[in-house]
Amino acid sequence: MNTLRSVVADEANITVVIVEDHVALRRGLEMLLRSSECRVIGTADGAAAAEPLIERRRPGVAIIDINLPDGSGVDLTRRLLERIPDLGVLLYTGVEDREVLGEALDCGARGFAMKAGAPEELLQAIRAVARGDSYVDPRLRPLLLARFTTDRIGVLSPREREVLDLLAQGLTGEQAATQLSLSPETIRTHVRNAMDKLEANTRVHAVAIALRQGEI
Repeated sequence: MNTLRSVVADEANITVVIVEDHVALRRGLEMLLRSSECRVIGTADGAAAAEPLIERRRPGVAIIDINLPDGSGVDLTRRLLERIPDLGVLLYTGVEDREVLGEALDCGARGFAMKAGAPEELLQAIRAVARGDSYVDPRLRPLLLARFTTDRIGVLSPREREVLDLLAQGLTGEQAATQLSLSPETIRTHVRNAMDKLEANTRVHAVAIALRQGEI
C-alpha cells in the first residue's frame, strides 16, 4: 500500500496519451494510469489518429505501440519528434524481433517498455520519461545481447560500461547515481561520453548499441 501511495504522489501531474490498437489493453492501461492519478488526456488506435491528437494535446508522455494497424509506431515517433523534439515517447510493445527492436531503439524515444512487464514497471518507465530521464526494459538484454560484434568493442571506459549496464537493467539515471554513489550530473556526463563513443542518438540507443556490441 505504501508503494502504491508513493506512485500516486509521483504521477499525480503527468499527462498521458495512449496509442494502442487493442481495445482491451488500451482500456486496461487507462484504468491503471487513472488509478495512479496520471491524467490520460487522449487515446488513439492508430498512427493517423494519434499524430494530430498528440500535436494538439502535447502530453508529458506518449505511450506508443510499435505495431499499429495503419503504420509503424517507430515511424510515428520519428515524425512527432521532428515537430516536438522534447516530447517524451515511451514505446510499449510485445515484439521480440531483434531487427524491429533495433530500429525502434534508434528512433529517439526516451523509453522502451515490454508488455511482459508488471504494471509497476510501466509506471516506473512513465515517471522516468516524464521527468526527462530514460527507461530501458531489462528484458531487452537477452533479446539484443551479442547480436553482432564489431571492432568497436572495448571503446567504453569501465565506468561508462557500469553506468550503461545499470540503465540496461531498468534503472533510471537517478537510481544509477544512488547505486554508484555518484551525482546525477556525473552519471549524465558518463552517459554523454558513452553516447559520443558509440555514435548513439539517445540514452536508449546507447544501451542498445552497447548490448549488441558486447560492451555490457
